[in-house]
Order: sequence, then structure tokens, then C-alpha cells
Amino acid sequence: MLRHTLDSYSISATPSLGFLRRPSGSIYSMYEPAIDSNFGDNFKSKLLTECSKIYSKQDLDKISRMMSTWSGRGSLPEQLIGELPITFGCSVTQTVFNSVNVMVGVGVLSMPNTIAQAGWVGMGMLLLFAAMCCYTAYLMKDCFESKETIKSYPDIGEAAFGKYGRLIIAIILYTSLYAYCVEFIILEGDNITSLLPGVSLHLGGLNLDSVHFYAILSAVVMGLTLLVKNARVISLLSATGVVATVMVILCVFWLGTVNVGFHENGPPVKLGGIAFALGVYGFCFSGHCVFPNIYQSMADKTKFTKAMIICFVLCVLMYGVVAIMGFLMFGEQSLSQITLNMPEDAIASKVALNLFVSLTFYTYALLMNPLASAIEELLPTKVANSYWCFIILRVALVASSVCIAFALPFFGLVMALMGSVLCILTSLILPAACFLRIKGSKATPTQIGLSVSIMVLAIICMIVGAYSSLADIANQL
Repeated sequence: MLRHTLDSYSISATPSLGFLRRPSGSIYSMYEPAIDSNFGDNFKSKLLTECSKIYSKQDLDKISRMMSTWSGRGSLPEQLIGELPITFGCSVTQTVFNSVNVMVGVGVLSMPNTIAQAGWVGMGMLLLFAAMCCYTAYLMKDCFESKETIKSYPDIGEAAFGKYGRLIIAIILYTSLYAYCVEFIILEGDNITSLLPGVSLHLGGLNLDSVHFYAILSAVVMGLTLLVKNARVISLLSATGVVATVMVILCVFWLGTVNVGFHENGPPVKLGGIAFALGVYGFCFSGHCVFPNIYQSMADKTKFTKAMIICFVLCVLMYGVVAIMGFLMFGEQSLSQITLNMPEDAIASKVALNLFVSLTFYTYALLMNPLASAIEELLPTKVANSYWCFIILRVALVASSVCIAFALPFFGLVMALMGSVLCILTSLILPAACFLRIKGSKATPTQIGLSVSIMVLAIICMIVGAYSSLADIANQL
């Protein structure tokens, strides 16, 4: 998903490790489109450089058309299990909807907290990150147009830095998927406790408070969704992410006007919280893993830049509205998730909590399944095709994500750490670096200057944000 979703509800497109090994008859073959499997699979398993040597120009044109049609029908290439359903020949409106669904998700919950941590300057930082990420999305479009064989984010890494570039990007993307799953465990434990407080479990020497009990219970339920092989069913449910987010924004507005009021205020700048805000904003605009598939799905690819500009404007408006309203409601007391600040007896609070809790159940499988599938590709074919491997691998991944969530139960700080490292890498540093490498001397001075500036600023933000998040996590432990 992310292709269909890196973010959040949506979350992150899953790269392919097929160039390492792709087992024939994988348990996930049911998700793959019905195209000429021999021709298509042979092509996909080759590195870009090898393809240019093996196939003629006519063959490459044929393959390009096949893959374009394939990725446009809604069953996305490779492991993109659970990505958003993108129909063939998307209009600008459909593209904007899909892109917003990718980027606006759980990150919206932390918006008021960023203002509480960094001051009102956080709104300026939100605009800056949106502008930079929008520009790097444009750079990715240029990368796709430079070579017909580039169809995915890992393809960009390979075209720029060879097979190691592809491998590094794949590792970063899959690590992001796993980190999102950890975030969802934390999110479920916190928010279900707000809905149903006072529940605990005492069994022998096992003592679980409400947060830990609900986190485990949620993990069990979400783990069961991993056993649903027709992931498109879950994908369709996850596509309601935009609607859910809009509903949450309306709930926040209702609480502010009817229940709580907008009466809080804060300082313009709080230097100590700027690094935290940087990480959260990096997390909020990390949709670049999905943009390759969204680009391929468009009927008129020349309008991709226009669609991205509209998408980022809408995202800024949605994030900004929640940030301003939430902070004016709760001020310096804004917690890592605005849902934790909401009055427990208000109907709007219950609606918002139920929306996020229910949608997170579906999204978890969309993120974890591609990761499990990638691991299966690295296993011997006989083992990977075993149903016991299918079950044991997913149980192990769910259990490990629960353990990490218990070890690091800090939703906001984990989000900031992810945004500072993984998301800034995938959304700012890697697109700019790959663009400069692929375009070379063909890049204009303006493109070179902006790309280098974004890389330098992003590296600084990554270092500062990662250090601040790790230090805060260490202090909380």
C-alpha cells in the first residue's frame, strides 16, 4: 500500500525484492495481475541495466505498455498488497483523492502537539516541509520520464545507484512499514483505553493495565486480518481514510465550538520543541513511496505536477486546521494524540475515537502483509510456500511489533523519530539525490541548486530530529 499508503492510513508502497529472488507459486500469486507471466516475471526479475542489454527497443516498448496497463488496473505491481485501489486512467481529481488518502492519516492526531512543543512557528515549518516534499515529488516525475523502465521507487534507486541503491531503498521502505505497525499498536492501546477505561487483566503472575491489555487484544485482532488472503477487501475499507480524517476534523471543530471553546494561546517560538516538530512533519508528508504508482495510474501523466500541488495544498489545510483548532482548544496541555485530550463524555469524541480505532485495524494488515511477503521471497521456495510458514512468520512479526510498542510506548516521540530518519530519507534526501544522479548534466542550474539545498537542509533536520527524539525517548525510559 502505501504505495497505497505510505502514511499513514494509507501507507507505503512496498518495494520489490524480486531481483534477489522471487519464488514461483508464492502464496501471494493470487494478488498478481493476470498478464503474460513468463515474459513479465522474467523482465521484472532483471536489473534495469540487464534488461537494456537483453531486450530490443521494441520489446522494451511492449513491456512498458504492459506494465503501465498492469499498474493502472488497480492491482499494483509486486508486493503492493493492500494498496489503495487506483483505477486505470485516473483523472486529476482521482489522483488528488488517492494522494491525500496516502498522506493524511494518523499524523493529523499530533498536529496540536507540534504547536505546543515548537510554538506557532510550527505552522511555518509545516508550510516549508510541504513545499519541499511537493518539489521532490516533481523530481521523482522527472526520474520516471528519463527512462521508460523506471516504474517504482526501487527502480529509481537502481537507475541512480545500481542494485545496491535498489536494495537500500527497499530496506528503508520495509523498515518504514514495520515502524508504522508499531505506531498502530501504540495508537490502539491509548485510544481504546480512552473509550473503555478501567479494564485490566490479572492472571497468575501476569498483570496488564488497560493500555497494555488493549494493545495485546488489538494485536490479536489485527493479526487475524493478516490471514485474510484477499487483501483487496481490506484495501477497499482502508480507502475510506480520507472520509474518516475529514470526519475527525469536523469532530474537532464541533468540540471547539460546542464543548471546549477556542481560548488557549502560546508563544511564537519554543526552540526546544522545533526538532520534535520537524520529525512529525516529515512523517506527515511521507507519501513518496506511493507516488510512483499514482503517477503510472494517471490517464494524463503531464498533469501529475498539478495534481501534486493540489494534493499538498489540501494536506496543509487539513493538517493546519487541526493544528490551530486543537491548540486553541487545549493549548500547552495538548497531548501526543488530540483524541486523548477530547472530553470523554462528548459524542464527537466517541465518533472520532471509533473512526481511528476501527480503521487502524484494517490498515495494519495492509502494511504488515507486504513486509511478510518480502521476507518470504528471501526464504527457500519450499519453505515460503508452506502454509505454516505463512502463519508463523506473521505471528512472529505481530508479536515483535507488540514487544517494541511496549518497550517504546511513546506515540509522538516514535512518530518524530520515524519522521526524522525514515520519512525524511524517503521524501527529501533520496528523491533529490537520485534525481541529481540520473539527470546528471541535463539538470538545470535551478534544479541542481534547489535539490542540493533541500538535501542539505533535510540532512540537518534528520540529524537534529533524530538526536532530539532519541534523547527524549531515553529520558522517558
